[in-house]
Amino acid sequence: MDVQRESNLIDECINKIQTLAALALYDDNVELAVQITINEVRHYYSMIKTDESRANLLALKDRLNKLANFTHASLTDYRRTLQYAASDVIIN
Repeated sequence: MDVQRESNLIDECINKIQTLAALALYDDNVELAVQITINEVRHYYSMIKTDESRANLLALKDRLNKLANFTHASLTDYRRTLQYAASDVIIN
């Protein structure tokens, strides 16, 4: 998979997590869906096992953390979902 498609995979994952975070604002329990989304990305990168895979996972984790840090303090459930997703990105 080329760099552009991998970037698209990360963007798609971020979009899914942001959608789930928005649902969390309405008291939806989204933890399982977040885990599934992150696991799909981790599984993909575990299949190709390159240094670039690790870099992409680090980029995903970093973007999720940045989004959480820039989320307004009044949106605690949204922020918590982003932080949970970032913590679920395990890099071997």
